[in-house]
Amino acid sequence: MNKLTAIIKPIIAICFLLAAALPVFSQQTASPFDLLPRLPQSDSPDSLITISISSNPFDINRLAAKPASNNSGYTPQFQVEQANKPLSVKEKNVLYQRFLFATIIMMMIILTLVVTIFRIFIAKIWKAFLNDNILSQMLREQGGGVTIGYFILYLMFFINAGIFTFLVLKHYDYKIAETNTGTLFLCMGAIAGFYIFKHLLLEIVKFVFPIEKEISRYSFTVMVFNIILGISLVPMILFIAYASPGITGFLIKFTIALLFGAISFRGLRGLFIANRFFAWHKFHFFLYLCVVELAPLLVTIKLLGVV
Repeated sequence: MNKLTAIIKPIIAICFLLAAALPVFSQQTASPFDLLPRLPQSDSPDSLITISISSNPFDINRLAAKPASNNSGYTPQFQVEQANKPLSVKEKNVLYQRFLFATIIMMMIILTLVVTIFRIFIAKIWKAFLNDNILSQMLREQGGGVTIGYFILYLMFFINAGIFTFLVLKHYDYKIAETNTGTLFLCMGAIAGFYIFKHLLLEIVKFVFPIEKEISRYSFTVMVFNIILGISLVPMILFIAYASPGITGFLIKFTIALLFGAISFRGLRGLFIANRFFAWHKFHFFLYLCVVELAPLLVTIKLLGVV
């Protein structure tokens, strides 16, 4: 052990001496990895700056010469203007067609899934749409609550009605947002907000006045009619989206007329539900029309900035 220690100690001492002497040797020789300092730029464009070749094999003889004349007319300012140049009408139309195609595909996928899963349920809702007695029976079956099937079908109505509104605004070149995506989501949100606000007002009226049964029936009627309208809007959306410009306006007016007819039919069903109140409480019925039917519509239109 003493012999091993006697051998290791001189080796360690020699290593320390070499480590101490290494900086001295490195200062006396040129390192191939030394980097030359950055050259100061000359104020004169015609000046040439050269650097002598050193012993460092990695040194480069740098030459700062006058920039070549730009015969192509390309300048950085032109590049900025080119990047910020607005899209042409053709480019906007191409982007719109791509966005519309993706939207239609998503709508058809959602419709296929919903119809496949709730096919029997949709058939019962269609019968309730045509027959008031079946509607009352379905209301009793669900016990006043909203099941997941009604919620999904109602959500599909918000989507399809929003797409239809988006197509109408696009046809008449009315902008409520800078992008197509923003316009579409605003339309969907406006339709959803309108009917959610309306159902909330109906719940308040049901809580304040002793007409709980009639309000529940009318609220369910609105839901059933909107579910049928949401499914019926699908073929009209396809026709309007890909019809020739000459008949698009006619298709939009025809669809609006059908929607107005369905809403009028729903209004008659609502009058039938509230017939015993309409005869003796005309003022309260008129107040209900202003607060529950017209107020949400006017608020939605105002928020969208249509008027």
